[in-house]
Amino acid sequence: MSGTFSLLVKNPKVLEFDNKRNYFTRRLHSRGIEARHPQPPLQLNIRREQVFLDSYKYLHFKSGDEIKYGKLNIRFHGEEGVDAGGVSREWFQVLSRQMFNPDYALFVPVASDRTTFHPNKLSKVNEEHLDFFKFIGRIIGKALYEGRALDCHFSRAVYKRILGKTVSIKDMETLDLDYYKSLLWMLEHDITDIITETFSTETNDFGVIETVDLIENGRNIPVTEENKQEFVQLMVEYRLTGSVQAQLEKFLGGFHDVVSPELISIFNEQELELLISGLPDINIDDWKAQTEYHNYSASSSQIQWFWRA
Repeated sequence: MSGTFSLLVKNPKVLEFDNKRNYFTRRLHSRGIEARHPQPPLQLNIRREQVFLDSYKYLHFKSGDEIKYGKLNIRFHGEEGVDAGGVSREWFQVLSRQMFNPDYALFVPVASDRTTFHPNKLSKVNEEHLDFFKFIGRIIGKALYEGRALDCHFSRAVYKRILGKTVSIKDMETLDLDYYKSLLWMLEHDITDIITETFSTETNDFGVIETVDLIENGRNIPVTEENKQEFVQLMVEYRLTGSVQAQLEKFLGGFHDVVSPELISIFNEQELELLISGLPDINIDDWKAQTEYHNYSASSSQIQWFWRA
């Protein structure tokens, strides 16, 4: 095989995601050895301006199987129409936007991108926050089951947590660029007689200052040149996942009510974001302007073919 098409074939990742997604969908919808019990339809009559709260109140007491297998039948107050799929699609979109409403205090935008979100470590200001996180996990699982893309994007740390992967210092970059740079500096330089950190950190919980040990008795163990890599990894894990552990556990509990951890683990974090949110709207002209070429130029026949496609 020759020509530009061979470039795609030589890079299996181009086709790998579609194969994974097809396998995932088949497995997610498989009934197993025993036929599952039929579930009643999920009939929601909700207010458009309160889609998140109304949907939560209706679905809160449903079982995981009821949510997974129940057929959606959505009606908006004061609006006529039979839900043949279009209303449910709109419901998913509106719901996925409303869950980031700052009034619920569930998520905070990451520093580098106001459209990407991370769980709010202070979400307990909302008394129902943990139940909300479980509900959101179930909704994302249900959307995957129904094949609906959601208008939501999470930090890479959240996707890694869904996949059971360990976060790394690189994942801190989008959440807190300045802190990422300070940790990177620590790794790249000799900190002897410079850094006075210990294996602990302070939290500010609505004015209440508390010291959190990263390891046992960490507040009394200094960070040195010899143990700094362990300190950085522990700090990254605490800042990205440990500080919101309760929120993430509830979120995952709801998600796993619909999608098993074993099945979702076939994806990496980039593929998982694509699976949940679909392809973004891309400005081709801006993409062209920002593209850097290596071993090719803008006039190369392969590049010209790519942009025409």
